[in-house]
Amino acid sequence: MKTLAIASNTFRESLRERLLYNLVVFAVVLIVGSLGISLLTLGDQTRIVADIGTGSAQIFGTLIAVFLGVALVSRELDRRTSYAVLARPVSRTSFVLGKYLGLLVTLAVNLALMAMATSAVLLFQRGTLSGLGGALAAAHVVMFAQLAICAAFAVLFACYSTPTLAIIFTLSIVAAGHVFGEVRGFWLRAPNLGMKELVRVLDVVLPNLALLDLKAAVTYGDAVSPGAVLLRTAYGLGYAGVVAALACLVFRKKDLR
Repeated sequence: MKTLAIASNTFRESLRERLLYNLVVFAVVLIVGSLGISLLTLGDQTRIVADIGTGSAQIFGTLIAVFLGVALVSRELDRRTSYAVLARPVSRTSFVLGKYLGLLVTLAVNLALMAMATSAVLLFQRGTLSGLGGALAAAHVVMFAQLAICAAFAVLFACYSTPTLAIIFTLSIVAAGHVFGEVRGFWLRAPNLGMKELVRVLDVVLPNLALLDLKAAVTYGDAVSPGAVLLRTAYGLGYAGVVAALACLVFRKKDLR
């Protein structure tokens, strides 16, 4: 109950962030503007709108997860308001998990808004979501798991580092996760056995964020099986859970003075 209370308060606190509204409004404007962009380009306009819509949701969702995740924890520590909370019968684990869960709710709400904006633009353009609705929903469900990982790393680094370094570390991990997912297949096919060993290590250390990216399925109308969505989402949430648990462990050992 204490964790849920902190999560609820964190959600309300995040809704007061100007940065959150600026990013969401900009993302929605870009998604709606994709309709105009598609009219100025050659090719399938539906694919262009779908690609810009899902791409905007991913980029701005990541920025919200990273910057808001770091701010929600760092601000509590810098202003020492966390001391008043921890002085009560609230464990440090409950404090971190509450912050993280509140952030996840914020991300889910904003991702839903951006998904609805993309759907509305596609519906206006095509008159129907037939053939795209399932892939669009699957892409955003898997994208939520991706953002959960980004938020978990943001909370982890914010627990023991300065806000600036926490943002740099988190964005570096996110970038490495995307790049690793793209080159993983090439490394596995390399004749060098050392590359295969490196892949096995990176499979544990780095999140495979490319695995949690279904933008191509939406753009090209590819079918996505529910089983694949479930497995990918489970992987993402499982990885995020491990990172969040590590954040709780780090915060428990942190010397608050």
